[in-house]
Amino acid sequence: MALSNFGELKTSIASELNRDDMTAKIPDFVTMLEATVNRETRFRNRRMETKTTIAYTGTDEGTLPSDFIEARVTTWKSTPHVRLEYVTPSQFQNTYTTDTPGTPVNFTIYGDTLQIGPYPNADQNVELLYYQRLTALSADADTNWLLQYHPDVYLYGSLVHSAPWLGEDARLQTWLGLYDRAAAEVAGDDARARWNGAPVRPQLSVTIV
Repeated sequence: MALSNFGELKTSIASELNRDDMTAKIPDFVTMLEATVNRETRFRNRRMETKTTIAYTGTDEGTLPSDFIEARVTTWKSTPHVRLEYVTPSQFQNTYTTDTPGTPVNFTIYGDTLQIGPYPNADQNVELLYYQRLTALSADADTNWLLQYHPDVYLYGSLVHSAPWLGEDARLQTWLGLYDRAAAEVAGDDARARWNGAPVRPQLSVTIV
């Protein structure tokens, strides 16, 4: 059976369950699987990466995109560009105790805000490369990168989330095993695509005191 969109996914889940009393619950199983994918780091994948620009005009605070999960690279777009290093909110507050302007070198995140320090000495943009949330399936024709490239994650993960309604279903352990294997292969697929067998050159960070 094809698994190219949400409608086909629901049909396949219903076929696996072989029960006619769970049709209304199937979209909930899919939603729970999507929430799991957004939470678990093993699903971090190059296809979840995207860029956005956050403008800083007379402020040191910017609003994160609504689909933000995790920052990959944060760059102050001055000339030359400056890659900002993350510090915790407490470290940020201890370091930047005044609004003395300068070229930003750090950022922190609290709530939906990305704050940079020191306070910027010019109006400029931050380019944010980040992991974005999986685009949720809603209409029957909907699809996304995970369903396109890893439909088994969607199928078996949704079936696993049907467990509270299945009780002691003998198929649950089979579905869980297939789901875990598919999830592991997502990570392997990403690693192969990024590195392709090339050696990784280490970078040393040295602090002179």
